Amino acid sequence: MDMQQLDAASMDAASGIRSALESWSAGIAAGDLERIASAFAPDALFQGLRPAPTFGRDGVRQYYDSQPAPLTVDYDILRVRPLGAAAALVYLKAVFHPEGLEDLITHITMIFVETDREWVIDHYHVSRTA
Repeated sequence: MDMQQLDAASMDAASGIRSALESWSAGIAAGDLERIASAFAPDALFQGLRPAPTFGRDGVRQYYDSQPAPLTVDYDILRVRPLGAAAALVYLKAVFHPEGLEDLITHITMIFVETDREWVIDHYHVSRTA
């Protein structure tokens, strides 16, 4: 399901998901570790390209702090699947652009949850496509 195809009942979720993705992306572009981490739940499961996952915002900060800078990301939402009134699975194609290095093309599976009227990433799993 494309974000533009969501019914009216899902529009608040779509808006919250977009907001969290925009915060994540803008934080990456700015090198702002706090902004990146704020897009995630406090106890989020984060599986980056390292062998071991991390848990929580500190793990997210540490992961992005170790990435080449400057770094930007472009993404396309490929699929959205509601998992209930306050959760959704989102599947992305994301291309990371580290300055001076080859682009990294990935797929990312995320689970978003609504907490205190804010949608955050609760689960993040990235894999290389090429």
